[in-house]
Amino acid sequence: MEVIKKSNEFKLASGGKKFVTPSFIFLKHKFVDKRGSNPKVGYTASKKIGSSVHRNKAKRRMRSVIAEVFIDYAKQDTNYVMIARKAILNYPYESLKSDLENLCKKI
Repeated sequence: MEVIKKSNEFKLASGGKKFVTPSFIFLKHKFVDKRGSNPKVGYTASKKIGSSVHRNKAKRRMRSVIAEVFIDYAKQDTNYVMIARKAILNYPYESLKSDLENLCKKI
């Protein structure tokens, strides 16, 4: 799965569907690509989360959960953005995983 790095791809995803959980916000944006592109995932942790140490921890947790759970649910020609909320730092990993699994069933 590819990673979103360009700001315009993040901005496009903000116009898509939005799913909110206690620990993160998940954005989904479907686009049309005639070549058929692989799904892309972006991770965001703003300064509201805390210092760079906390932001990096949040992003590591999000990457880990995506790699473990989401890889089976990702669809072609779709960008996903996962935005950390402050609660992600103290949220149990199993709850984080179950939140993403439940969200994947809705998508």
